[in-house]
Amino acid sequence: MTGPKVATTLSPLRSRLPAAAVAACLLLLTAPWAPSAAAQEGRVAPVPGGVQPTPFDPRQAVGDAPVTAAAEGGEGLLPSGAGSGTFASFRVFATQYAPNTPGSVEVAVPDKCVKFAALGWTGPLSQQCPAAYRTNLDYRVVVSRDSGQRATLPVKDVGPWNTDDNYWAGPGSPRPRRLFGDLPRGVPEAQAARAGYNTVPNCLNLDRTPSGRPGGADQFGRCVRNPGGIDLSLEAAKGLGLANLQNEVVTVTFLWEPLATTVLSSNSGKALDVVGIGTHDGARIQQWASHGGSNQQWKFIPAGPAGVYTVLAAHTGKALDVVGIGTHDGARIQQWAPHGGPNQQWRVVPTGPGVYALLAVHTGKALDVEGFSKQDGAPVQQWANNGTQNQLWRIGLAG
Repeated sequence: MTGPKVATTLSPLRSRLPAAAVAACLLLLTAPWAPSAAAQEGRVAPVPGGVQPTPFDPRQAVGDAPVTAAAEGGEGLLPSGAGSGTFASFRVFATQYAPNTPGSVEVAVPDKCVKFAALGWTGPLSQQCPAAYRTNLDYRVVVSRDSGQRATLPVKDVGPWNTDDNYWAGPGSPRPRRLFGDLPRGVPEAQAARAGYNTVPNCLNLDRTPSGRPGGADQFGRCVRNPGGIDLSLEAAKGLGLANLQNEVVTVTFLWEPLATTVLSSNSGKALDVVGIGTHDGARIQQWASHGGSNQQWKFIPAGPAGVYTVLAAHTGKALDVVGIGTHDGARIQQWAPHGGPNQQWRVVPTGPGVYALLAVHTGKALDVEGFSKQDGAPVQQWANNGTQNQLWRIGLAG
């Protein structure tokens, strides 16, 4: 199999290059990239040169096959949220690279803003990135292999493939995904490109010359040749027990991207709350003055399709659930042990900066505060989606 060597040498443009070439490549990888309005609105962004992406079915990239270390083309890689964990965590394909500082133990992720913030490069950070990329966040990742080895590693570079693909970001993050927003959370664009996403008629070689063939492209129009979602420096990979040039699927936890969020009613400013801090199945959901307790914190776990989540109460791990799989207006909302049913899946639809409608997948009805109430204790129900303020929610990071 040629995958490991190809994957490593194509962790784009950093390995075994003369100093001048390295400098040129760094300029390429940190060059400004302005997302189109479509990208900012969550739709797929065009690639440079006016070549438009093809329509994408997320099922092509997140099928039912088990994850294996040999999933070189991206098949079978499933986006897996961190469940009851504290930070966003996903299984992605890891490649290796020779860092700019020989022997450095580090990683690269496909988000130039993380690199700028981690290295304290305030100039390009302020010019090219959202303000929420603060320099005092913990820009490290925990990389875990299926064999049990794990390490906490600093981010010091950008790659592989893209520079604006912060695929780990979810609802409520002040650092929303800048490009490829039609992909499910946790699916790197390079992985999707290996499964037919962003196919262009003549993708580019790494030297930017036309390849003469169609293929899934990165944001720069280059032919994506491996599904990499993180790059490990050679010494970091060695410390994890990986052989030279060995690439495989790993679990990555992003320590600057908390999972727990608050969900506040746009109508009242009150928080989505589990009544009485209840821990039992069937505890009802209400609105209540925000106090920061764990029964007012929620974790949005990807449920498969783009924009669809299971919403878990932080204090119990139980799911936001439409009582009795009800389909009628007024069906109450409770917490219940997660079972993956459509009455526990919510389509999160952005309606403005930080504001979302939450629609039950089995009915399309909206999460709604009964009677437009602004009172503590007002019950939460599902109701026909009408876009009113009592059906809109401000999702933000807890704390």
